[in-house]
Amino acid sequence: MKLINADCLQALKEFEDNSVDYVFTSPPYNIGRSNNKTKSDMKAKYEFFEDNNPNYFDWCVEIINELLRVSKKYVIWNIQPNYSNKKEVFRIMGHFADKLQQNIIWYKPDGTPSSIQHRVSNFVEYILFFTNNIYVEANKHFIKNLVSINKISKNEKLKNHSAVMPQELSNYIIENFTQENEIILDPFMGMGTTGVSCVKLNRNFIGIELVKEYYDYATERINNTQIGLF
Repeated sequence: MKLINADCLQALKEFEDNSVDYVFTSPPYNIGRSNNKTKSDMKAKYEFFEDNNPNYFDWCVEIINELLRVSKKYVIWNIQPNYSNKKEVFRIMGHFADKLQQNIIWYKPDGTPSSIQHRVSNFVEYILFFTNNIYVEANKHFIKNLVSINKISKNEKLKNHSAVMPQELSNYIIENFTQENEIILDPFMGMGTTGVSCVKLNRNFIGIELVKEYYDYATERINNTQIGLF
């Protein structure tokens, strides 16, 4: 178990090639809302982070290239195209088309209807599998490329980070697409959900998180999981 409080691009430069088995992460979606002046009445997703990167495409490409370098197997990238990031997300998929081996659709039955009438409501996210040269295989004999899991976390302490991945989804990916005792890297650790899955499912974990407040809570949450308090 290794937890790092740093910018992931800077931290990844210190990783050797093929030094982890898998990457599983959900980066900021660049939805354009901040905690100051916002484009809409909807609150920002992160209390301590401004999710507004004018170079989002280039930033993602640089990070994915680093993750492909350090991982032996898959880079599993959870993202949702939305009003603010749609062009960049689809550009990323096209840019890495030769490395995009698989895509799982995460359907959220409790998704929020569009704030604009007559617009299509976005109830799905993509879980993209990038690989260098191996085919994506699941641990089960048969697995669908669609998973239905609610998006809302029941943990009140996570409310200052309202984009927390559901523990059930993290468990599902880790259990079905990685092996026990292998090393899983999450460069956007957030509140530590991937780390909790790794502890529960007997995987080794490396987490990187830029925001100190989130890093501290993730550390507490993962440590409590290790001693059976979470």
